[in-house]
Amino acid sequence: MSAPSSTEEQGLCHVRSPTARAPQCVMQLERAATTRARGRAFGGKDVPSSGRALPSWLRDPVVLAVALAQARRERHETVSASWHSACCPEPVAIPQSLPSAPPPHVARAHRHALALVLALLAAHSSTRAEGPALGVGARLINQAAENAVRAEAGATPGRLFLTPAPLDPRLRLPACDQPLHAFLTDGQVRQQTTLGVRCEGSVRWTIYTSINVESEAPVLVARTALPRDATLTAADFQLLTRRVPGLIASYLCDPAALVQQRLRRPLAAGEALAIDALAPALLIHRGQQVVLLARSPGIEVRMAGVALGDGRASDQIRVQNLSSQRIVEGTVRADGVVEVPL
Repeated sequence: MSAPSSTEEQGLCHVRSPTARAPQCVMQLERAATTRARGRAFGGKDVPSSGRALPSWLRDPVVLAVALAQARRERHETVSASWHSACCPEPVAIPQSLPSAPPPHVARAHRHALALVLALLAAHSSTRAEGPALGVGARLINQAAENAVRAEAGATPGRLFLTPAPLDPRLRLPACDQPLHAFLTDGQVRQQTTLGVRCEGSVRWTIYTSINVESEAPVLVARTALPRDATLTAADFQLLTRRVPGLIASYLCDPAALVQQRLRRPLAAGEALAIDALAPALLIHRGQQVVLLARSPGIEVRMAGVALGDGRASDQIRVQNLSSQRIVEGTVRADGVVEVPL
């Protein structure tokens, strides 16, 4: 490959020394590469856009690629040098060696000081974690809530199990200079009891929580499954110790309380009998023959009649008098007995 002549270099930069004209060289060489591509489209001839033939030294594709890469690299170095001179006019001196280690007695003093600082920080953290200045946490709040539930429940048979709702262990309220006051929001102990815990000291605040209440004591448990409206007897139940939701006072423990009672809802076998599952039994059924009882001071009249509806104790029902066929309204007093005004 022969070196380019002076005529061939006109309009193009010299490959070996384009530093001063690096940007212009890149543009000229890129135009030369475009010219070669256009020439291949016309049967292999190099047809420049200006109409002049390419220099012979640029017709070789390898030479053209090398020249273009070198010109681009030199343009990048030129631009980078100009940017560096504008941003960093003075070079930063970098030390060639690190300072030597301090003397042994100085290093030993530094270690002792660091150990003392760490010990003081640990003691301060422990004091803040254990001292009252940190405030009231979840443990004190739950303890006050449990005490309030036990006080409201009073003396109950069996055992009482209280499970406070989980509070954030990071909870810290301002320290209270008075005993915490806990109160039930609705005044009743339920299976899920909601309470408020209040500070009534110099700093006042209130927080709400809940406690799950369970009891364990002997209660009446169904021997077999019982349907709704079933009339209950002592033979339907047995007395067993069970752990039940809420207070034990909400459940029946005495079979004598089953007299004239029926079930409001079905009861599964082995289920404890709650008081709210009971309803007064029907003393009179529709179509049943009853006794009409009329009273006044010194007078009592009894007549036969037919009930026109079901009735429990103290219910008002309609009854037809079989003698006069009149329909009257009376109060259910007992099984098969309806009292009517005289």
